[in-house]
Amino acid sequence: MSEELARRAVACKHWRWMPGMLATDGARLYRAQDDGTALDIGDTIVERGWGFGLANMFPDLTDPATLGALLALVREAWEDPCICTAVDNTGAGWWVDGWTAARPQVPSDLHPTEAAALVAALEAAP
Repeated sequence: MSEELARRAVACKHWRWMPGMLATDGARLYRAQDDGTALDIGDTIVERGWGFGLANMFPDLTDPATLGALLALVREAWEDPCICTAVDNTGAGWWVDGWTAARPQVPSDLHPTEAAALVAALEAAP
């Protein structure tokens, strides 16, 4: 998964780290905790204020838990608990679909991956 796409996600106004997301600084992997810290693979707490915390990291969008949390952020941002991702039946790409008629239309452009579709939906959220 591209670092650029992950950094786009973090730049969104609706982005926040959620517990269980997998984070990386480009070299090591960490698991986001609910107290704003990150737990590395060796069980060492890395505090946010030391420059090694989540503020300097980006999500690993290949991680299923992180992808699920990203979907939760998209649903929250669009105020639509029924938002889902779908793959085009021709294999041309992924899109995000919303069901709640009272909300603005979620963009449904095709994207090369599910993560890319979710990041685009988070970027476009009102």
